[in-house]
Amino acid sequence: MGDRKRHPAAARLRALAAIAALVTGAGTAGAQELKDQARNAAVGDGLSTAVGLAVGAAELGPAGALLSIGMKAAAFQYVDSLPEVEQPRAYALAASTWSGTTVGNVCITAALLTGGGFAPVCVVAGVAWGMKTWRESEDQRTFWEHCAMLRTYTGEPQFECTYVPPGRLEAAAGESFISAQALQAP
Repeated sequence: MGDRKRHPAAARLRALAAIAALVTGAGTAGAQELKDQARNAAVGDGLSTAVGLAVGAAELGPAGALLSIGMKAAAFQYVDSLPEVEQPRAYALAASTWSGTTVGNVCITAALLTGGGFAPVCVVAGVAWGMKTWRESEDQRTFWEHCAMLRTYTGEPQFECTYVPPGRLEAAAGESFISAQALQAP
């Protein structure tokens, strides 16, 4: 605390570095499985809340920062207990909520550190990021809904479904085609 009084610029620089690390982490989560994305978003929410509180922000949630950690753990435990085909939707909801909150927290922290009056925009930024995260999970959520229908239609409740992201399927098909051509070469 005394360090901030003696060197306020150094304290702000450390806080901005922490914010940059959080934003970088939030951008890389999109390519991971939904459970991992939700876990990363939960961590980002917790870290961004801690950084915000450290620079003088107030917790908006009535439960407080410590209780929210327990609630996140309970949410993961609940989602893990759901049937396999229902889990992607629940994880996507958690990831979109917590990643949107992370962006809002980072924005509020930046507003406090810069003395800017753009804090109201932070709510919009958080909601927009949450909606973006939700839309990005649509392919996977739809896949698992179709898998449930396929299991019902075939009468095979243990029918194994394997999700492959859209870009990976085309890349794998292209590699197989190239490998098959190489084998046929004279």
